[in-house]
Amino acid sequence: MEKVNGWLDEHVLPYPVKFLTHRFVILLTIALLAPLIVFAHSTDFVLAVNSYLNTMGVAVSSIVLLYATVSEIRDKRIAAMQERRAQEDHQHVVEMHRLVLENMDFQHQEIERLKRILGEMGKLSVSSTKLPHGAGTDLQALHARGHARFEQDHVKEQVRGL
Repeated sequence: MEKVNGWLDEHVLPYPVKFLTHRFVILLTIALLAPLIVFAHSTDFVLAVNSYLNTMGVAVSSIVLLYATVSEIRDKRIAAMQERRAQEDHQHVVEMHRLVLENMDFQHQEIERLKRILGEMGKLSVSSTKLPHGAGTDLQALHARGHARFEQDHVKEQVRGL
């Protein structure tokens, strides 16, 4: 069915869409409303124009519904892809943050060693300082939505809530 839909979307449906959405066809269709009033006594003419208008209305409605459905499916795929990418980017940022924290911890330890060596050389008492944030910081808990933001079905729940 996917192949048939793809073939129809590529080879058949663009032509009625181009015809029905052409500005002159739209103007002609609107212009047919006036003769309906003028030639109201001619039953054949009124029925023919009415049939044309009904057919055009159904065709345009079907096309609008089809393209709205296709657009919605495409938008959902794009949203899922963007969410996956955002998750990957977030994981990358978390890893970079972890490396920065580890580097800060290493630098802090080195500074503490240097202070201790300098204190021993100058026969001074040197107090050590604690690093305010370490590698054990829970980055997911820092998010405004907490750990729930990083669960597997978070996107589906957000979309369902809209």
